[in-house]
Amino acid sequence: MKHIDYLYFNIYNYFYRVSQDRQNFNARMQAMYLFALGSGGWLLLLEAFYLHVIKHSRFVSRVESTVFAASIYLLTAVFFNYIFIVKDRDLKIFGKYSAIADQNPKQKVHFVVSVIVLSLPYLALLAFTVFSPRYGR
Repeated sequence: MKHIDYLYFNIYNYFYRVSQDRQNFNARMQAMYLFALGSGGWLLLLEAFYLHVIKHSRFVSRVESTVFAASIYLLTAVFFNYIFIVKDRDLKIFGKYSAIADQNPKQKVHFVVSVIVLSLPYLALLAFTVFSPRYGR
């Protein structure tokens, strides 16, 4: 859980620093939705591996897969909204790591690594469609 907290902190810290320059920017919501989008991508990647490797099947139609993906994104957004925004867990994480981050000279590197970790499932899904395309559809 410590790694996930630090991953979230890197994203939140970046949006917090940007929000100080632009007063109309809500750092908490931006960080939460980006984290939910990345987590939803990981769930979709696990589902794709499950369907392809274990079940040897795919969704019947594009509409069915779109509804499934949208429901995954919606559920992760609602779940993380409850955890981070309603329960104020993001403020606890920010308070825990903010003193450490001020002394860390590699803040941008940690943010880039966090964004790569959140975008990695989408790159894997893209590679999945390139190397295992649907034929006949």
